[in-house]
Amino acid sequence: MSKVVDAATTVPRWAVKALRGLTGATDQRPDGVDGPGRWLVVTVYRKAEDVRTQVDDSGPLSRMRGEIELTVRPAPGDKGTELAARPTTSDDGQVDARRRLRAALRETKSILECGEVVEPSRPGSSHPGPAGHLLRAVTARAWGEGRL
Repeated sequence: MSKVVDAATTVPRWAVKALRGLTGATDQRPDGVDGPGRWLVVTVYRKAEDVRTQVDDSGPLSRMRGEIELTVRPAPGDKGTELAARPTTSDDGQVDARRRLRAALRETKSILECGEVVEPSRPGSSHPGPAGHLLRAVTARAWGEGRL
């Protein structure tokens, strides 16, 4: 009987967790008891001193200095430097702060490795119809989301 009860409670928990993962919701509580959020990490193929200088100067992450916590450390296997950041305040379920942080991390990585922010070719689609509008909207939002 206990296996049936265990399965009856485990499956709904697993389903809720899967749905939260798909929608971008987190398991943290609104009152911030579980901490401000998880770390977002990029690996930059540069020395740690170069990364610290860019972050401390006028880079995209320096504009968010009061809102985020940063860590710079050597990447595993001597493959550059890991730059990790997370919001210091709870965003009350909003994803805008994480999107801005993700975009700033990508811009910083691009500036450090290429010297400029590399963007997709413009225009994404020259088609004036609904498909072209949709493609332009998705490409514009991709910096703050996952891979496109």
